Amino acid sequence: MTLRIYADFNGLVAGPRHPGSTAVVLDTLGSLRDLCNAGVMLTEGMPLIGFDWSDDEEDLEGHGTAEYDDDRRWWVIEFDDVGVRYVPARDRSAVERFLCVACRADLASQVADLGRWPSHACPHCGTRIDIALAPPKRGRT
Repeated sequence: MTLRIYADFNGLVAGPRHPGSTAVVLDTLGSLRDLCNAGVMLTEGMPLIGFDWSDDEEDLEGHGTAEYDDDRRWWVIEFDDVGVRYVPARDRSAVERFLCVACRADLASQVADLGRWPSHACPHCGTRIDIALAPPKRGRT
């Protein structure tokens, strides 16, 4: 099953891999939270579904792959040929958990206390809280 994560569809950009494609930037705390709660660190080509609220009855949803834009230094979901579509709204209950991607400790209170992007380490295992969105490791050429 393909992981479905929050993405702010106000941040649509050109895809970094395929000319003419559209992508959504994964630069929100909601995207990071959903990845961490799933225990996932992004890798290039990973299938993902990005979603955003549209209105009370519909969500926006786009299927594609995770791609890292080296020039802009951010992850995106580069959409497949179907692009963005409207789907029936899903459960919109507030997500209370924010799990460490490594040790699975709940960091919700630490992240809430930061008031900004959580770039420091998990107090339980030392893993960076934002490691799920770390740039891919590139081999030397």
